[in-house]
Amino acid sequence: MKEEGFREKLVQAAQQWDLWGYSSFGLPRLELEGDRYLLVELLDGILEYGPDRIRLAAGPLVVQIDGRELEIASMDRGSLAIRGRISAVVMEEKS
Repeated sequence: MKEEGFREKLVQAAQQWDLWGYSSFGLPRLELEGDRYLLVELLDGILEYGPDRIRLAAGPLVVQIDGRELEIASMDRGSLAIRGRISAVVMEEKS
């Protein structure tokens, strides 16, 4: 079974049995506090960085954060905190 198909089966099982803990499925964990702070865990790297947009590689996804006055508040191995005025968080599968 391909890795992508296997991951999807794991996610379906987690939904069916209400077993969440995304990191065990290789998916990023995002924690948003209002529109001012975002924590992303399972970070692979920064793809784009600017005051209005930050794009991150996180597991099988690309996470795009749009807003104003965005900045990295802290960064640790595998995690990143963003501070600013967050207007949108968009996730898409890596191509």
